[in-house]
Amino acid sequence: MELSLLTLNLHTYQQHPLNCCFDTMHQHEREVHIIAEAIAHLGMDVVCFQEVGEYLHDPITQPYGESPSNMAFRICQKLRHWGHWFHIHQDWSHIGFHRWREGTAIMSRYPMRHNYSAYVSDDQRKDNYMSRNVTVSCIDVPWFGLLHVANAHLSWAHHGFFHEYARLKQLVDSRRNFGVRADLIVGDFNAPAGEHAYNHIVGNGEYVDQFYELHPHHFYKPSYHGRIDGWKHSPPKRIDYIFKRNGHPLRIKSMDIIFNDEFYPVVSDHFGYFAKFDLF
Repeated sequence: MELSLLTLNLHTYQQHPLNCCFDTMHQHEREVHIIAEAIAHLGMDVVCFQEVGEYLHDPITQPYGESPSNMAFRICQKLRHWGHWFHIHQDWSHIGFHRWREGTAIMSRYPMRHNYSAYVSDDQRKDNYMSRNVTVSCIDVPWFGLLHVANAHLSWAHHGFFHEYARLKQLVDSRRNFGVRADLIVGDFNAPAGEHAYNHIVGNGEYVDQFYELHPHHFYKPSYHGRIDGWKHSPPKRIDYIFKRNGHPLRIKSMDIIFNDEFYPVVSDHFGYFAKFDLF
């Protein structure tokens, strides 16, 4: 059996930042449409978004994220309108760019069990952009069982990455008693390939960088373009990943960079990764 997954940092409505937030959201209809179209046409099963924007002054819904301004929910609703039903689980970390709730979202064609979110940063204040909340879910994949997905947007090595990753790892390990058959840790790690934070994840062999496994000669190929927030004083790097726990019954089959103007138009300051796995 095959399962496909997308990870993409959505850039918190900053592709077309305008003075009026409603005009900003309207201008991003292009990005919403392109992303939804790719998900539908490529038959993606699981989607992980980081930097999901939602207007700060919209009422907070229960469950979180069902506001009409929430970009992941807009994508999900468009897919549902086209006949592609997705479940969705979201939470937010902090206020981004002064007027957006910024968080992470997991979408799945398959039922989602044991949805949860938790702060992994020392600071949990909503007004601190260094506050980091992760979303996790067990995807109930037919004929396979539970695939645990952790969707993270972590801080830089000098701003708390190591503490955050330790808490993320502890959270993932604490959920293995749900009967999980395999687990993936996905997202924007702000950990450049080959540097200390990256080596901290893969160094003991417990987790495997799926892009490197397939494309070892493109180890340093950047996952974003230009000078982005947090990396304005360095050339582009690879900081977005899909990590698989070693030894679990899924095997990477293909993994392509997407939304890079070669394979679908650019929709963010980050590129996405579209991966396919064989499940056994």
